[in-house]
Amino acid sequence: MKTGAHAHPKAHTKAATAPPGDRGLVLLMVRLARMGGYRLTEALAAMEMRTHEFAVLNQLSEAAPLSQQDLGRALRINPSNLVGLLDLLEADGLLLRVRDPHDRRRHLVTITPLGKRRLMRAWEAAEAAETDLLSPLSEQEREQLRSMLERLVGHACRPGTRC
Repeated sequence: MKTGAHAHPKAHTKAATAPPGDRGLVLLMVRLARMGGYRLTEALAAMEMRTHEFAVLNQLSEAAPLSQQDLGRALRINPSNLVGLLDLLEADGLLLRVRDPHDRRRHLVTITPLGKRRLMRAWEAAEAAETDLLSPLSEQEREQLRSMLERLVGHACRPGTRC
């Protein structure tokens, strides 16, 4: 136990309890987000996919073709990290990069049919992890949670914010 000037001021008190009421909600959300992320990572790892690969394929399925720069910006992936990730996904036949016919300096990235099939399997794994995580909630409670989370994301992720 530390003594003197370096002693922790609460070293001799009971462990703090969670704050009452609405205080501490952000900590609960962080804990749940971490567990959700962990379960998603595990589900994807079982099919030898990483979360960044899942994110890239999902983004491309929703908005392709995209320039590498737009893709990196949308996913908040550093351009140098993105190139290596795209190289791996392209080598596996999951995406295709071609020169932009309107600007030869840019590459346009699209998902391939194989990439779409792999993404569908990844979504099935992600949904199984989600179902397990949310199993204590009824269907109505899940819809309420989704509605509240969408409202909070809409508020917190306004244009110009990092989300």
